[in-house]
Amino acid sequence: MISVDAAVKIVADVVGPLPSKMAPFESALGFCLAQDVQSDIDMPPFERSAMDGYAVIAEDTAAAPVELTVIEDIAAGHMPTKKVARGQASRIMTGAAVPEGANAVVKFEETEDLPTSNRVKILRPIDRGRNISKRGEDMQIGQTVLHKGISIRPQEIGILATVGKSRVEVFSAPTIGIISTGDELVDVGSQPSVAQIRNSNGYSLSAQARRLKAEVEILGIVRDTKEEISNIMRRGLQKDILILSGGVSMGEYDLVGDVMKDLNTRIYFEKVALRPGKPVIFGKKDKTFIFALPGNPVASFVTFELFIYPAIRKMMGFTDIHRNTVKASLETEILVRRRRREYRPAILRMQNNMWLVSPVEWHGSADLLATTRANCLLIVREDAEKLALGQMVDVIPLD
Repeated sequence: MISVDAAVKIVADVVGPLPSKMAPFESALGFCLAQDVQSDIDMPPFERSAMDGYAVIAEDTAAAPVELTVIEDIAAGHMPTKKVARGQASRIMTGAAVPEGANAVVKFEETEDLPTSNRVKILRPIDRGRNISKRGEDMQIGQTVLHKGISIRPQEIGILATVGKSRVEVFSAPTIGIISTGDELVDVGSQPSVAQIRNSNGYSLSAQARRLKAEVEILGIVRDTKEEISNIMRRGLQKDILILSGGVSMGEYDLVGDVMKDLNTRIYFEKVALRPGKPVIFGKKDKTFIFALPGNPVASFVTFELFIYPAIRKMMGFTDIHRNTVKASLETEILVRRRRREYRPAILRMQNNMWLVSPVEWHGSADLLATTRANCLLIVREDAEKLALGQMVDVIPLD
């Protein structure tokens, strides 16, 4: 049995990025950029008004209040046709090009229109350059505006649109197959008998993977026989990642580990000093990484977050592959029952600029409902005997 840290490191070390692909920029949200992106324009492309107001020569306003003659109206999307001379002003809208001769924009709130005389009164002086965005101050032609390796968020989508990058190179998301094992399982649409339960793991694992942009196929439920497990695993070996839940403990019907070995899978680890989730197997067969997770749903959920989450992120080209942790103050005492690292469903909240955390009521690794009341995993280190009220602990935010 290895430590959580050792298991996480093995996953991070053996998994590598998938090849990149070209994608329409609007569908690249959440992917990792696989190329540097340069701007093909200056932005702003001209001296641009940052306000609705009047384009003026700043020196004309030194003795304000002063009256200036209005020579033109300039709307956004239209270029000015007249040069501003001393004693003149042009009415201008936000985003419009500043006319030649003008060196400041006075916002409407600091003016008074004199419509009968086609003049405007400037109520206070203004400095040169005020309320004018200089050409190229945001970005310049040839400038690298987005760097390889970043996550593409809505704001990056906007930049890609700004620089005309309609197709962009991104790292591919992995394909994932999910198998649920166990004679006791029935699908969602079936009514379980007394000895049966519905297959929740297949769908929760699928949701966890899809949230990371992975392409997921639920391969179905398989009974506890070597032949059935082997047959469905062979189908799953077409994927980049194959996830199985159930059948990895020490019982008579826990056959997944044996089947993996029968298929000549390279096994990297089989047990982790972890609660919940000790019986987790990680291996590789040909090009496919295989994660065999415990059948209890909270254990399945936690082991995904610890091991499969970083594997997917690494395959997608990210360097920041693990979930973040924060320090939080415990709102209740915790007694430690086992010398394995624990990940407990908990509630994280902010109060007086400090994170506070409190475990939710949890009945063990089969209690999936408890996770719906949680927004984080509270980490109880393996060397702890007791966590005191107010003690600072590590927490993994989930939402």
